[in-house]
Amino acid sequence: MVNFVASILDKLCALVGHRKRVFLVLGMVIISGSVLVLRQSTTLAASIHFTTPTPWLAYADPLGQETAAPVIAAVFDSLTEVDANGRVIPALATAWSVSSDKKVWTFGLRTNVVFSDGSPLDADAIVDCLRFILGPETKTFGNTFFTEGIVSARTTGSHTLEIQTRDVDARFDRKMARVRIFSMPAFKRLGRAEFAKSPVGTGPYRPESWPNGGRGVVLTAVPTSWRAPEQVDRVEILYVPDATIRLQALLSGATDIAHGLDPDSLALVERSGFKTAITPGSVVLAIALHTTGDAAAPLSDPRVRVALNMAIDRETISRELLLGTMEPATQIATPGILGYDPTIPLYTFDQNQAKRILAEAGYPDGFRMSALMFTGQTPGDHLVYQLVAQYLAAIGVKFDIQTFPISEHLRRRANGAWDGIDATASTWSHYTLGDLSRAAEQFSCLSPVSTFCDRDVADLILQSNSEMNPATRENLLKTINRRYQELAPSILLFRFSVIDGMRSRIEHFPQATSKIYFEKVRVSGP
Repeated sequence: MVNFVASILDKLCALVGHRKRVFLVLGMVIISGSVLVLRQSTTLAASIHFTTPTPWLAYADPLGQETAAPVIAAVFDSLTEVDANGRVIPALATAWSVSSDKKVWTFGLRTNVVFSDGSPLDADAIVDCLRFILGPETKTFGNTFFTEGIVSARTTGSHTLEIQTRDVDARFDRKMARVRIFSMPAFKRLGRAEFAKSPVGTGPYRPESWPNGGRGVVLTAVPTSWRAPEQVDRVEILYVPDATIRLQALLSGATDIAHGLDPDSLALVERSGFKTAITPGSVVLAIALHTTGDAAAPLSDPRVRVALNMAIDRETISRELLLGTMEPATQIATPGILGYDPTIPLYTFDQNQAKRILAEAGYPDGFRMSALMFTGQTPGDHLVYQLVAQYLAAIGVKFDIQTFPISEHLRRRANGAWDGIDATASTWSHYTLGDLSRAAEQFSCLSPVSTFCDRDVADLILQSNSEMNPATRENLLKTINRRYQELAPSILLFRFSVIDGMRSRIEHFPQATSKIYFEKVRVSGP
């Protein structure tokens, strides 16, 4: 066990880059169950150590996949931001408006903003960045969706700019929250690969080093940033995929925050004198039902898909397996997301009714389904899928599960390679825009690789995307939500939550899905 903890300390010291930055004084070793608790002191009062299960540390490339990673958000800013409640709020832009034809957006910029190298940010800097992003060499997967509708960008003053879109786009201000602004002179000087290692943005931190080939990062404060850190001037992050190792690192005092713990570790963390926090996100965990193939297949009938949803006892799974850390999903949207509708009728757990519906649909004896599931991405996911299979078996549906890596899932999804597969692990993710439209698009005829297609719903989505009246658009999104509840293109499971364990010195740790506000973290004591 001593060697185990030593290995954790070695990893964290390697993360920092050199041992003289961390002074650990190991006191009496106390055995509590199977956990080795080590007393420590540290000179880094304004520093935090953070372990994460998510491999989003592969350098700070502002042109990467959706640029949604917490490290990216700590280094760069966007014109706007979507908060945890789905609202579009100011970021580099403090105000914006749209022309009468709804195709020219004018942004007024925050003044006195500088990049981390001290150079000023003004309208010219943003327009230069946008024009480069719109160029052919940067048409990456992550940027296409957010920028493909832009026709041109130009300055209209030192701190004002105009962006013209090809079509009326009701989501444009939301899309701008995903387009990171960076220093073009530095990017041109370094090239994309080196810039990702030594990026120049306007955020509160800059990477000091990338230990372990990008599997760790040390962020240091940029005091000149317009959102300079309130207290923490150094964030040391290590990618640790194993939840048990993250837990042991916390209990040994080797890390301040263990991100993404399992539900069954909560009691031990609290009993050992540490804090816990459960943060519900804007992602619904689900199982996508493949309905676009054989029109005579059981899943082509919406009654069958509703019956499958009625067969699952989400409340019991949430309470007994997930210990109440993840709420049962009631619809495709989550509270706070534009389009969420608390009045939507729920899928009531009723296996007798589910059997009756299957019989009416022509399947009194049930049927067989082939499912591909990636595991290890959310707490207890493999056990959840096994329980789902048991619940479905109770209504005569044989749910044959095969597991595979997330990389294989992404490959198949990109190519629509689902031959012979009836169901796959999936999500309704709303954090990119703060409304349900993008997730709805991905579960619709508008996506070439969608597992579900209903033309009427697709038309409603397109209508909502160009509806500039906020109240009318919200009602359209709620209508779309209701239609998906009726058509049941997926088996809804749970609203994803992040479980964190923290040392008592962490007083405030704000976060939203895919974003951690390190600059607002508050600590007390060593």
